[in-house]
Amino acid sequence: MTGPIFFIVMMVVVVTLPSIVGWKLSKKYQQFGRMAATALAGQLIMTPVILWLAYSEDRNFGENPLKAVTIYAAMALMISIMTFVILEIKNTRKGK
Repeated sequence: MTGPIFFIVMMVVVVTLPSIVGWKLSKKYQQFGRMAATALAGQLIMTPVILWLAYSEDRNFGENPLKAVTIYAAMALMISIMTFVILEIKNTRKGK
């Protein structure tokens, strides 16, 4: 039971850290630019790793590897967007 929990925690860490870096590097742009940089940075590590795992010889994702890639990429995107929202809220509070 600890395997899936560890995988999700690892996924959150692997997506959140690049998302924070992407947001900090794009602070001088408008809000859409910061959101795009945060989302792309979050996908930077996770999506290629899931692609590699899904299309490897000994896959453990079931029958359809494209479905697994889509699901995990969507999860990584949601984590990136949540990271963006949290950072924007913190930035707004500092400005007041």
